[in-house]
Amino acid sequence: MSIAVVTDSTADIPSDLVEENDLTTVPAFVRFGNEEFRDKVDIATEDFYARLARDKDVFPTTSQPSPGDFKTVYDGLLEEHDEIVSIHISSAVSGTYASAVAGAAQADPSGERIKHVDSRSASMATGWLALAARRVINDGGSLTDAVSEARNMVPRVQFGGTPETLEYLKRGGRLKGAQALMANILNIRPVLAMVDGEVEVLAKPRSHRRAMSKLISALVEDHSPLTNLAVLHADSSSKGEAEDVLEDLKSHVAPGGMTITATIGPAIGAHLGNGTVGLAVSW
Repeated sequence: MSIAVVTDSTADIPSDLVEENDLTTVPAFVRFGNEEFRDKVDIATEDFYARLARDKDVFPTTSQPSPGDFKTVYDGLLEEHDEIVSIHISSAVSGTYASAVAGAAQADPSGERIKHVDSRSASMATGWLALAARRVINDGGSLTDAVSEARNMVPRVQFGGTPETLEYLKRGGRLKGAQALMANILNIRPVLAMVDGEVEVLAKPRSHRRAMSKLISALVEDHSPLTNLAVLHADSSSKGEAEDVLEDLKSHVAPGGMTITATIGPAIGAHLGNGTVGLAVSW
């Protein structure tokens, strides 16, 4: 029985892991004004952040893949595979999951060959679920086994970060305007995390150092030992910090767990901005 694993580009899974684990990624869309790009296909991540820094008056927007986009992917995969598990960003913050379900209804009217998992999170927290499903399949598990493993992990994955500003989240409709306004006025470095599928502000310290300390406490120390840890960065200016943070936190990961650095791609970066450092954990 051949089973494909599908996710979307908001999962931020590094390209080498996508290839190594034979994952299929459906791109979200990023827009600058009237220009539309497929995430990581028509615009490279480094080019996105360079433009974000350069065009400060043009805020990017994002949109989910259409049901037709998913149908096309599913149709192609079902020619070579018997079944598909499709794992996506939280349905509370994106229409991607709904698009995937609608696309599957067209590609698989029986509803038996394609199953979905709502990660209730974002970025590499979604990625950890996709990689877990692939491991189950590689070990001989069924579609039901892979879906069960991913769904059981949903309460045990989390993504959070420390953006330099809340303005991008406010403009994207993912955060209340008053919260963003007060953070900017008070020079706050916010600490954000996905909680019950939605974005929440965990803390509002006034320095990046304190923000990282709070983020590490909430996502790493509170759930140690971790099974997997990703430290993510936006533009290249924070790559070195991400590598240092990963080295400092490796002791919180159980033996055999995966530890990686990864880049926050355009679809997530459009809501967080340059300079963001994030964590995605499973436990």
